Amino acid sequence: MKQHMKQYNISRCSTKTPITLLSFIWIIVSLFFVFATSLTLATTDDYLSVLENEAGNTAPPKKVSAGDNYLDALSTEAEASAHVPTNTGNTGPSKEQLALEKLLQKEKPTTFKYYKKLNRWDKATVVELYRTDNADTPAKFDHLRKKILDLYFKR
Repeated sequence: MKQHMKQYNISRCSTKTPITLLSFIWIIVSLFFVFATSLTLATTDDYLSVLENEAGNTAPPKKVSAGDNYLDALSTEAEASAHVPTNTGNTGPSKEQLALEKLLQKEKPTTFKYYKKLNRWDKATVVELYRTDNADTPAKFDHLRKKILDLYFKR
């Protein structure tokens, strides 16, 4: 039996399978299809198209869906119906705003601390309320305090 195994192993090792021309062509064609399909898939990849656009300094094509149109319509409607005070430009605080800030700092320092933490749009809203409120001074301060706290706590 040992002789038989030795003969088998020797004969197995010494026998080499020749690569035929047909099998060589089959390997080349298979490799070609593998690379061709991977290149085709890579060119349709969104990430690669974004990178190509950045390299070419062109904007990526924007995909528009029905949801985007709906959100754009809602955004336009909200901007049209929002009440934005007119004196909110980048020119700095108005005279009315400076007067209100001095008055709040003197009369209501705690409310003034919250007022200073508001963004410029909310400050402009408070100034507009101060300008248009026709109540007497204590009631006016109550209205301003309530408005400032509502804006600060986003109520």
